Amino acid sequence: MRTNRTLTTASFAFICALILSPANVLAQSNANAGGLLDEVIVTAQKRETNLQDTPLSISAMSGDTLEKIGIDSIDEFQFFVPGITVTNDSMAIVNIRAIGTSAFGVATDPSTTVHIDGVYQPRPTTGLMDMFDIERVELLRGPQGVLFGRNSTGGTLNIISKMPTEEFEGAVGVTLGNLDKFVIDGMVSGALSDNVRGRLTVRRNQRDGRYKDIVTGATYQNQDTIAVRGTLVIDLSEEFSLELRADVNSDNETGFPAVRATYEQDIIDAGATIPVRKDDVAFDTPPVNDTDTWGGSAIATWAGSDYTFKSLTSVRKSVVDQTIDADATDLFLFDIGFRENSRSFTQELQLSNSNPDRLEWIVGMYFLSEDGDGGIDILFPNPTINIEEKNTTNAYAAFGQATYHITDRLRATAGTRYSYETKNYSFSTVVNGNVVDSGAPSDNWDSVTPRFALDYDVTDDVMVYVSATKGFKSGGFQLGDAGSFDPEELWSYEAGVKSMLLDGRMRANLGVYSYDYTNLQVVEFIGGIATTSNAGKASIDGIEAEIAFRVTDNFDVNGTLAVMDAKYDVFFESGEDFSGNRLANAPDLTYTLGAQYIFNLKSGAYLMLRGDYAYRDNVDFKRNNLPQFRSDNYSLLNARATFVTADNRWELSLYGRNLTDNRYATYITVGRNAASEADINVPVTVHGAPIQYGALLRYNF
Repeated sequence: MRTNRTLTTASFAFICALILSPANVLAQSNANAGGLLDEVIVTAQKRETNLQDTPLSISAMSGDTLEKIGIDSIDEFQFFVPGITVTNDSMAIVNIRAIGTSAFGVATDPSTTVHIDGVYQPRPTTGLMDMFDIERVELLRGPQGVLFGRNSTGGTLNIISKMPTEEFEGAVGVTLGNLDKFVIDGMVSGALSDNVRGRLTVRRNQRDGRYKDIVTGATYQNQDTIAVRGTLVIDLSEEFSLELRADVNSDNETGFPAVRATYEQDIIDAGATIPVRKDDVAFDTPPVNDTDTWGGSAIATWAGSDYTFKSLTSVRKSVVDQTIDADATDLFLFDIGFRENSRSFTQELQLSNSNPDRLEWIVGMYFLSEDGDGGIDILFPNPTINIEEKNTTNAYAAFGQATYHITDRLRATAGTRYSYETKNYSFSTVVNGNVVDSGAPSDNWDSVTPRFALDYDVTDDVMVYVSATKGFKSGGFQLGDAGSFDPEELWSYEAGVKSMLLDGRMRANLGVYSYDYTNLQVVEFIGGIATTSNAGKASIDGIEAEIAFRVTDNFDVNGTLAVMDAKYDVFFESGEDFSGNRLANAPDLTYTLGAQYIFNLKSGAYLMLRGDYAYRDNVDFKRNNLPQFRSDNYSLLNARATFVTADNRWELSLYGRNLTDNRYATYITVGRNAASEADINVPVTVHGAPIQYGALLRYNF
């Protein structure tokens, strides 16, 4: 903590010093900057394209739009785009179109992926990070088997940070809110020499918890984060550039603890302290969720007149330490300790044509090596179970994709990726101090994942597309029972339309899809031990729509809609038949509505008022679809008012999130009775964030 405060103070002092620089030059205010209909350039196909010209199911938001709406984390982003659900079960479980996994341990992988500045994030335990100083966020729905490849069965979330600027600029912001919310962040960017540009960003985010322990007085579900990111861009020649990035993120929090809705008579008779108010709890073990991540990357790009070559190299390291009071009482019935250390190296090489005529193509190779170790402590009054694990993953891939312009309006795309992966695993299980099981299994898998697509410009403003894509996720070994599980595969069939209508005042995008999902990896907790099995087959069908409409020059409205049917077709496990049940985290219906109005003042300043409403249908969290493990449907209401001065230097925002203080579930699992036994009649629930409100003051220079 002392190191974190020193780093924050030093970085912030550096930024404040630069504020006083006499060389500040600031652009004039533009009230429409970051509007909902602004052009968004994406890199979903490993080259820059307009969002509306990209024949994929993709949602994208610019950094300016994220700020106007007030989105600064992945779990907030989910409420404003269709097809994504984020579960806060001590890690970021990202589900895209019902595809995701709660598997944990160093020999398991996510089914949907997160990339930050092109770098694959291997551990879902590190995914709940603040998003700040962001250029844009891209949500790619559906398998990204060719270009993003590894484990992107459900899709990928691509987060791109802002690049250094030629002109000197910066910003400092302070946020104060309820629950003693305090955020201070700052950024400076500009040229360091004729051919070197730099950008430094620092953020400190603190907030008290929503839950109060009536025994100890401690609060839980807090925020305590410091993050620093630096970027250098070096122009070595007119054709050759180098991007260097480094980042550090430290979370020292209590995570999202599960709480009881009811206290059964056996718990009362055992002497548990019984909370009375809804946000009161009593734990025997304080929850801990400490996560430290750091890494660096280098992107070397040579852009010639005919070809572009790119090399992306990265190293990442993360250390996770978690403690969970799994019975959610102040009795010692069942506690869990989890730890995970990961060290990864990735290398990607890309070659593409720079000035394509009728044929655009890209080829590349990818390599990942990850060493991980960790373990889990499953603590009952008797027995105490300690499981240690180690794993080394090596993944290799070669890929290529080409788009041929058959006519000026019709294009055909074909691509494929070959993936080969090995895992060398070892584990040791100790019960009450005695080794009862150990082993060192290994396995390997490979797959070919093609993509075929056609897109056609009906008019200059309307495009239609169809595609068939295969996704693949490797097998692994589950921390807990140490059992191996097979790869999962998915074929996606999709059609869509993208359009700009009414002379550019309306953007309307629509997509329909059907998935053939085989060997999907399903996680269940039995007796406190995690196990991952392969369901035989599932089908997922859905429709998604996004619309943004400029009613007047100052008034924008937007909305999204997602309708989904996701069910197991064939799934037999331990003598039970789950066929016909709904997949986890698969709401049948979600939609959002938003509106913003800008008042242009005579002084040149402007005031923007914005409101957002999000609705989410109920979801099941267990494969058995029992009602006690099903969330209620819920809605969230957010509002924001922002005043910006005429010179664009000062910005004041008042915000409110979850203004109705809706108490909604993000995860429900099996609780414990007084005998420390798993009891399906005693569910425990992880709740999302409560009502939050406050003010942000920002100075731009």
